[in-house]
Amino acid sequence: MAQNVSGHAPKPFWAGLPHTNIHLSTTPDVLHQLYQGVLKHLISWCQTLMTEEEMDGRIRCLPPGLGLRHFKNGISALSQISGTERKNMGKILLACLVGSSLPERGVTACRAILDFIYLAQYSTHDEDTLGYMDAALDTWHKNKDYFIQVGLRTHFNFPKLHSLQHYVQSIRYFGATNNFNTEMFERLHIDFSKKGWRASNKRDEYPQMTTWVVRKENVHAFKRYTTWVQKQFVSAAIALSVPPVLRSGRVQQISLPKHPSIANKPIRRIASQHHIPRFPDNLLAYLIAVGRDVLGDAAQTYPALPFNGLDVYYSFKFARESLGDDFEVRDVVKASPQDGGQFDTVVVITGDEAESTGLQGIFASLAAEYYTNLFQILV
Repeated sequence: MAQNVSGHAPKPFWAGLPHTNIHLSTTPDVLHQLYQGVLKHLISWCQTLMTEEEMDGRIRCLPPGLGLRHFKNGISALSQISGTERKNMGKILLACLVGSSLPERGVTACRAILDFIYLAQYSTHDEDTLGYMDAALDTWHKNKDYFIQVGLRTHFNFPKLHSLQHYVQSIRYFGATNNFNTEMFERLHIDFSKKGWRASNKRDEYPQMTTWVVRKENVHAFKRYTTWVQKQFVSAAIALSVPPVLRSGRVQQISLPKHPSIANKPIRRIASQHHIPRFPDNLLAYLIAVGRDVLGDAAQTYPALPFNGLDVYYSFKFARESLGDDFEVRDVVKASPQDGGQFDTVVVITGDEAESTGLQGIFASLAAEYYTNLFQILV
């Protein structure tokens, strides 16, 4: 009986149909194919080769970083892992593999899969980015036989891994993968079904859930309207406060603590203690340049700074860039000399020519000077 039961269709109905490409009938699914599929297998293989204890130990030793989740107890004991947790695992996987018992070919194969996963989530694509995806996939195919040599796998012929071959073609035909990612709809299932059911009295719940959803939508629509009105009032003020060099692009919102770490610290002391001797002169030149850009010839020039002190902050928060599939998460950047010092590194994209696969366009002189001065004040 067992021999007559098959888990797949050996002769599918569409095999003889002309002009039929079955892979174009389905679109890529980043959540279930890449994260809950390919990455899940990859992490499992690495745990087997390195042992779960070594993997957990390396994860626990990772230092905290912006946008990274710290799994203080490792990942081997986790069950019912969500898509968000799987994404957080992917961010730290490569750091755990480098320098481990895994040889170079194994690390290279894992890096290629991770590169492909992140490239596949780009919101826009061109021939260069699609070429990066093909190159990452080629690197995987050149190194994947390592897992067969060590006896971990006998083949790689399973659907989720095979689907990677058709991502580039699907993107060319249907656009970026965020157009057909199922993660959005799974998240809406929580808002429209689970929360609505919990708000009901569990009896004749469908009319109550419908009413609850309609009211939530009305509240959300009114909130969006009030937010839009507020933005109209503050748009002029924001335009004046943004440095001229950054007005052409999107500016990342930065929020400071309610109270400064040191209030009204003398500017000369800031220059000496933070090792920026020309800070007063540069700050004065910057303020004059901003005034001329806003007021033109009517702008005033000052022989010296019109104030003697500045508030010093040891940290600030900003909304990090994401792929649009998570809620806004504000990261904290710290630059504090206390308790031995903690000085985080910030990479600022200052040019349209910047690429995610290199350092070109990451740091430009004028914008870099603005952010460097700001960050050095924080130290």
